[in-house]
Amino acid sequence: MDWIKHDETTRLKELPELLHCVRFRLIPKDYFKEQVECHQYIRFNQEIKKELDLVIDAHRGRLPKAKRIASDEAKGGEESDEEDVEEGYLPGILNNNPRFGMFEMDLILMINNTGTVAYDPVGNECFVVSESTQIPKNHSSLVTKQNQIFVVGGLLYNEEDKDEPFMSYFLQFDPVSSEWLGMPSQPNPRCLFGLAEVENSIYVVGGKQLKEGEHALSSVMIYDRQSFKWGESDPLPYEVYGHGTVAHKGLVYVIGGKSESKKCMRRVCVYNPIKFEWKDLAPLTTARSLFGIAVHNNQIYVATGVTDSGLTSSVEVYDITANKWSEFTEFPQERSSLNLISTGGHLYAIGGYAMMPSDSSEDPVPTEMTDIWRYDESEKCWSGILRELYYAEGSSILPVRLNTLRLTKL
Repeated sequence: MDWIKHDETTRLKELPELLHCVRFRLIPKDYFKEQVECHQYIRFNQEIKKELDLVIDAHRGRLPKAKRIASDEAKGGEESDEEDVEEGYLPGILNNNPRFGMFEMDLILMINNTGTVAYDPVGNECFVVSESTQIPKNHSSLVTKQNQIFVVGGLLYNEEDKDEPFMSYFLQFDPVSSEWLGMPSQPNPRCLFGLAEVENSIYVVGGKQLKEGEHALSSVMIYDRQSFKWGESDPLPYEVYGHGTVAHKGLVYVIGGKSESKKCMRRVCVYNPIKFEWKDLAPLTTARSLFGIAVHNNQIYVATGVTDSGLTSSVEVYDITANKWSEFTEFPQERSSLNLISTGGHLYAIGGYAMMPSDSSEDPVPTEMTDIWRYDESEKCWSGILRELYYAEGSSILPVRLNTLRLTKL
């Protein structure tokens, strides 16, 4: 409609034909009634209103009978036998066959060293994304705003480099070949680091050294996606590992984690890549590390994790505008390493580790969980939607959009 409005005089006459390209039967009924039927270009056009009546009837379950077309007639012939008659099509305005691009869906991606699988929480279906097993066990993953998927982590040995022989894998997913492509290896390998993306740069923040001493790091590595090169960014004002890192509106947020002394921290910092500076923000209510973190509805959510006294089930949310933390609905179980993601307008919590009874021990032992929970906004509670999802075991979890026509359903 905006296209027509730009030049009503010459374009308005094209509207009846253009509407045959719209999949009206796939549009929500409320939107159709409020935005389509009442539009100024439509409500005063009797020709279009007559066609839209067909859509309204279709919503009520009444479809016109498709005309039968003789195949010879279609070719310009004058006569045809009855057996040559083919069934015709419904009017174009009733077409409800999704286009190829309409099969792109919000999915939960699970990446591990045995393969990559996507889960559709709405349809409760799983899809094979990649059968590649080259993903390192200890890795972190990231999806950019452009829906590009990266993996960083593990150890890669380069015998030719005598000064820094160890590096980390850096891979990018290619949706066409369903393979992971090797990118320039990440120097200064580490674990328990944070990963975020701003504009055309990927930030690897803090972490722990993967060599003797295993010291906490304040250094920040940055990958320029345009030059395909790694470099160093401004270091954090302190050493930290096991923290949470997210990006929002061009800023990188670093939350909680553990210090060199192995004590959990409440500290929160934000980095502005334009000003090249770190700034302290309001601290967490509860000092924690190894927690779930996600940006949802323009707020930062932090869920469960490890405290100095053990696991916690507490959840808190950061109001970015007010620079203030507040309590949120507690998660049903104390856990560490929970995966928290925002997708399809919902907040999901997946997996993590909980202390559970064991057959071999009287005391509870750390046990990996593979369940999925969704936060119910109306009921203000966490609802379990899947007790066990085998493919989540040992996986990093991402919210992605993928075309399911390219994928194989499990």
